[in-house]
Amino acid sequence: MSIEGYQIAFTALPQYQVDGDQFCGLASALLMTGSSTIKTLFQEELSEIIVRAENGYIVISNAGRLVIVCAGTIIDTMMKTVTVMRAAAKNLAKIFEPK
Repeated sequence: MSIEGYQIAFTALPQYQVDGDQFCGLASALLMTGSSTIKTLFQEELSEIIVRAENGYIVISNAGRLVIVCAGTIIDTMMKTVTVMRAAAKNLAKIFEPK
């Protein structure tokens, strides 16, 4: 999605009933709140947000002008997801950086 919350690409497994627009809107709200908090406390740009519950998690990774959002329900895979998201965000930021 874009930093502003516009959905660029979205997919979900068929067994999950997820509204892509709603999901991106919620992720955008988390992103704006997290970014504001990090800038206020540390005077830095936000790298990622991880929100975890008992039965699921959301990872939001900054990729320059874009943001990668992923959610999962298997807590044991969360750190693998974070690792993949960090690499993907770094690659996307390089691809889409202004020239």
